[in-house]
Amino acid sequence: MQTQVQNESIEIAIERAKLYGMLKYLPDGRLTHAPFSLSPYSISAADMQEMTELTSYFSELMIHVSQDWAFLDQYLSPISESDPFLKMLLDQREREVTQSKQLLVQRNDFFLIRDELSNCGQDSSSSDGDTSASALRQVELNTVSASFPFLITQLSRLHQNLFEQNMMEQIVPNNPLGPVVDAFAKAIQHYGSTDSIMLLVSQPAESNRFDQLGLEQLLWDKYKIQTMRKTLTEIYENGSLREGHLILAGKLVALTYYRAGYTPDDFRTSEALKGRQLIEASSTIQVPDLPMQLAGMKKIQQVLTRPEILSAFVSKEISQRFLKTFAAMHSLDEIIETPDGELRASAWAAKNPDKYVLKPQREGGGNNYFGRDIPIKLSDMQPEEQVAYVLMEKIEAETHPAILVVNGNAETLTSVSEIGRYGICFADNGVVESNEDVGYLVRTKAENVNEGGVCAGFACLNSLTKA
Repeated sequence: MQTQVQNESIEIAIERAKLYGMLKYLPDGRLTHAPFSLSPYSISAADMQEMTELTSYFSELMIHVSQDWAFLDQYLSPISESDPFLKMLLDQREREVTQSKQLLVQRNDFFLIRDELSNCGQDSSSSDGDTSASALRQVELNTVSASFPFLITQLSRLHQNLFEQNMMEQIVPNNPLGPVVDAFAKAIQHYGSTDSIMLLVSQPAESNRFDQLGLEQLLWDKYKIQTMRKTLTEIYENGSLREGHLILAGKLVALTYYRAGYTPDDFRTSEALKGRQLIEASSTIQVPDLPMQLAGMKKIQQVLTRPEILSAFVSKEISQRFLKTFAAMHSLDEIIETPDGELRASAWAAKNPDKYVLKPQREGGGNNYFGRDIPIKLSDMQPEEQVAYVLMEKIEAETHPAILVVNGNAETLTSVSEIGRYGICFADNGVVESNEDVGYLVRTKAENVNEGGVCAGFACLNSLTKA
């Protein structure tokens, strides 16, 4: 009887998920519900407060970094010699029309580490005697295409509905969608044209289209601002410049929101590249602009883990708080202290691949190397290619059981959960005018994605609950 009741609850949850628009396309074009969890992830009040408080500080850090072109050029130009994609982005600087106004919509992703490891790894001591440990470990900060504000808001509605029917525990309320749309509207109004639109730059075969449509619809319902969805190629084919403004279908584009343009696959044709160049040559407010996209590169994340570099952008107090959350990161040619003595980071990682993740300068998932794939990749690399990669200490996240629902099937698996905090920051000439944390994203997946099970390899949307 208990299994039957549980099955009925899962069926109800799946149908409600579809009702709330939690949808995605399968590769064959069929619609299914977005993967989700029915087991909210428990987090302490202290960890949640720390994560939330750090959001605005990280956003301000990214504003300052993006304003320092000499800093970006110093660390990214050497990589561009062996990374054509990064070189292409840096070359856009020649065409870029610098805007005084910046809108950053970012998501800062963390794991909570296992209790027995909370006092290991990153040295969190400071000169003023503060040796307190942090359970947070930053995975990355996404400055481009910080996705899922619509789907995670709808999941929160679903979980709240199930709680009210005594089918789930209480969750932490969550609605990043509203503030993100409000920020878009504010930026468009700042642009100064009463009849302008938002351009959403999309990929040709977008499986996560409903997350984007939810943003577009609320922007129209609340502000009567139209969104035009175009690929980079379509922007080149249909767009033009008029007195410095980007024009599409006779409409002035006040805001360009990138949900594409962060992977080489988005620039397979010369027309796609010309579409990006057209945007850069216009006065549209870009989310993110070119320097902000570059500020989110893995190499920049790596060098900011060095206290002497980080302290150039933030105060000593904030620097200490950031450093407690950073996992160790290295360039491949860096000499590091190991139990075997001083070794190049690449040599140590080849001997201990399960301790690291090898990351290129890419966003969007599916680009990193883990475990035994690391020494294989390292051996295949030409020496000049190594500069384009960083090594990150593998974060040993705490595990928990979770019911994961994928393609109509549910399975209870030992899982890990990654928590992202959404931040919105508006700046003019580098001066921050508004800056806030607006909600969270939880993605729960099986602890070992190489194991069997219908949810293996899938990240499922989830909510938080207070421990």
